[in-house]
Amino acid sequence: MGIKRKSKAAAALGMAGLLVLAACGSNNDNQENGNASPSAGSSPSASASQPPADPAAKYDPPIDVTAWRYTESSYKYENGDTIENNVYTKAYASDLGINLKYQWTVPVEQFEQKLNVSIAAGDLPDIMWLTNKQLTDLADNDLLYDLTDLYEQYATPLTKSILQQDQKAFDTAKIDGRLMAIPKTASAVDGLPVLHVRTDWLEKLGLPEPKTMQDVLNIAEAFVTKDPDGNNKADTIGLGLTKSFLTDNHFGTSGFFSGFHAYPQKWVKDESGGLVYGSIQPGVKAGLQMLQDMYKKGLLDKEFGVKDRAKVTESVASGKLGMFYGGMSAPGSVIQDNVTNDPNAEWKSFQIVSADEVKATPIGKVPVQLYYAVSKKSKHPEAIMKLLNFSMEGFAPDAPANSPFGISPTGVPVYLYNLIGPEPAMKNLNAHHNIVQALSSNDPSKLSSEEKGYYDRIVKFNGGDRKEWGQARIFGTPSTFDVIDQYVKDDNYILDAFYGGSTPTMVEKLASLQKMEEEVFTKIIMGQSLDTFDKFVADWKKLGGDDITQEVNEWAKKQ
Repeated sequence: MGIKRKSKAAAALGMAGLLVLAACGSNNDNQENGNASPSAGSSPSASASQPPADPAAKYDPPIDVTAWRYTESSYKYENGDTIENNVYTKAYASDLGINLKYQWTVPVEQFEQKLNVSIAAGDLPDIMWLTNKQLTDLADNDLLYDLTDLYEQYATPLTKSILQQDQKAFDTAKIDGRLMAIPKTASAVDGLPVLHVRTDWLEKLGLPEPKTMQDVLNIAEAFVTKDPDGNNKADTIGLGLTKSFLTDNHFGTSGFFSGFHAYPQKWVKDESGGLVYGSIQPGVKAGLQMLQDMYKKGLLDKEFGVKDRAKVTESVASGKLGMFYGGMSAPGSVIQDNVTNDPNAEWKSFQIVSADEVKATPIGKVPVQLYYAVSKKSKHPEAIMKLLNFSMEGFAPDAPANSPFGISPTGVPVYLYNLIGPEPAMKNLNAHHNIVQALSSNDPSKLSSEEKGYYDRIVKFNGGDRKEWGQARIFGTPSTFDVIDQYVKDDNYILDAFYGGSTPTMVEKLASLQKMEEEVFTKIIMGQSLDTFDKFVADWKKLGGDDITQEVNEWAKKQ
């Protein structure tokens, strides 16, 4: 696939859901073996005049590359591994001659604060994980290396095919037409909302599967009034919401409002082609009316306004909640404990439903939340491309399945240790297709290492292990990916039309506007007059919303 030398480690990457590496140059002066590396001062034209690049050439002598990153609670380790010393860092050294040195790592919750402190101090490593705003700020201050020519010289055909499956997502890393970072591409469709319902309760109460918004209302009412858990107590909830219902992926209202063709906190095109803020559109008011009616009837948790995701998840686990809008990962995250605790519990995921005769269309976001950028002072900025190519080999059609870089035999997600993490836009949906086929044929030989890991867990579930129910209901069938697959086949989804960095007025006023929005919507659901929505719209416009709308549309004209 365009790589002259295929290393043993890189060849073993398998189609692990890799979080590829953005390590870029270092501050030592070692030259790449066989190639003259562009220096920090190289201009695009000078870089373009270099001899043909060898994307896989190993540095000899080795170089040091510095970086920073965050870690998450989902990171697990075994065999003495750490984020600083693991199968990836060892492979970078042995296969590429790159010694990865972390300047710092912090939990994701502390990342943005630490990032801003380091940027303010001018303490930049070779490789940086950045948000869109920080990418723009550093580029505006001429602190980043322009990767445009390096990408053309070093990125292999495989790498380019993966990163540019979603061209719109890839282009978010460009500023004034120049590639200033590698975007952490992922799948937009993975984030589309679905409706999760306890089907054992549906069967017990003689209810049909939901096809309309009226069905959702009927199900919610029955789940509250007809004692689906059979304990003779009025202690069940009709529809689950968190206090962060406008933004929460699980127990949120994105899928619900889409049923009214409304898209709160997203930017959508109006009839003239301009971008408008979804939260101030008329359909939102209709959705709030229904939620208010449900609250009055006791179909929502009276305390939803103070409960976070963990608290609502407890209601699922304890068998008190049987319906909510959520993401594709819900079976493995927020539903699994309920199925483990209750041998009779069964859930199914459905497409979102409409409140009228027009089909409901879910909305997602352009799937780039992170960028991998290179300091302009880096001595080996091309190293990011070598690390990127190394990781992308795991997605090659001939990549071996028994990779040490994906999910370990004990279930540890080793792929999270990788520094740069672009993924194919349809990686997980394709995994679903491949796994379903393998289950049907009882032949997993063509699966990647990551897919084989999911396959094995589904086989365990089919053998009676209910602790693996969640994996079966994500990647098997029936599953959340069955629903997402139908969205894709029908071309029935849209994406947030604004994916740029924060505009000047957003920086100054967006937080207060969003707080006002959340407070007003919560109060309306809990019984405040619907006329409050009209006042909110007027206030939003007056307090900065009109300025933000103008800035967003100015951005859109440049795209």
